[in-house]
Amino acid sequence: MRTGVFSLILFVTFACTSKQRVITVEAKGLNTDKLYLCEVISEYRGIHQAVDSAVLKDGKFVFNLQEEIPPELYFIGDSPWHGGYVFLDGNDIKLTLEDVTEEQMCWEVKGSPLNEVYRRFEKVLYDETFGQIKDSLNALFYEARERQDREEMARIKNESMPYYDEGVKRERMFVDSYIQENKANPLGIYLYYSRVFQRKDFPTEEEIAAEREYIQSFGEMAKVSSSFMKMEQQLSRYENCAIGHEAPEIVGKGTLGNELKLSDLRGNYVLVDFWNSYCHWCREETPALKRALEHFAGKNFKILGVSFDRVKKLWMDAIHEDGSYWDHLMLEKGDDVMERYCIKGIPHIILVGPDGKILAKELRGQDLIDVPDQFVK
Repeated sequence: MRTGVFSLILFVTFACTSKQRVITVEAKGLNTDKLYLCEVISEYRGIHQAVDSAVLKDGKFVFNLQEEIPPELYFIGDSPWHGGYVFLDGNDIKLTLEDVTEEQMCWEVKGSPLNEVYRRFEKVLYDETFGQIKDSLNALFYEARERQDREEMARIKNESMPYYDEGVKRERMFVDSYIQENKANPLGIYLYYSRVFQRKDFPTEEEIAAEREYIQSFGEMAKVSSSFMKMEQQLSRYENCAIGHEAPEIVGKGTLGNELKLSDLRGNYVLVDFWNSYCHWCREETPALKRALEHFAGKNFKILGVSFDRVKKLWMDAIHEDGSYWDHLMLEKGDDVMERYCIKGIPHIILVGPDGKILAKELRGQDLIDVPDQFVK
């Protein structure tokens, strides 16, 4: 990290005659000509999207935002990948750079009460889930890996597991209690969205309705945040691919280069297998898919492999290697089928009925026979 001698001063002010918000930041020892204000797409994965940037001028960065940004977690740094998290919810906020490393920046925030609550949450969660112990064991594991000491790596892994297992239980309890304490404010709904909602699935309309009812129980201040709007949008997408709903159309190129669509198989029970050639667990399901095809031979039953591969040769090689000789299509680059089907990971296998409606989701192994057996005659 380069260092400098100048200070950056950040004030947060509001123009009373318009919605324009001016953000100006204070930091010592930071040498950069641009600063970014980023929306947090995923705190867990470290994914941020810049919503504005400011160029250094007269020792200051000035953001001129045309609309007020909602109160929630943001990422501020010298790039969308290097910076630190702050929860902005006040009207007069001052940021001061406390520390900077190659990995992150740490900001002191004044005038944003929820940032103090957020920082306290992060610290207590770290302590309660054995953060220091796990960091130490991880460091020892990486050292053993550098030495290629597999025996020591296995020993450290075994020693670590109880801390990770108990840590998951403690995290769940602690997060739930923190959400309940903060249901009236934007932090509570952000924690629910980022640490609970995004890990859940909603395969049925009943589960979607129950979830909608729950998020409506958050306070009015919480429901103005983008977290609430994102959950509403995602629940609407879940509705479009819920059990009982017509399966969204899927279009791609077949193995002969012809256009192939899910709707071409209308009139059949169809196991739709979302996979790709480099997904080990996807290809582990091939024997079960073969057994299903044999079990329903002579009946109106089909399998459609939907591949995310980008290289046709690798895709075709995998089909021949595995002997998965049924209908296949490869999606076009940029196809949003993952979003349309609310797929969090692959393999993802669903059953579609002759009328094109989804009958079951998340099928694996023996379920590929047992579930269709309830319908196919």
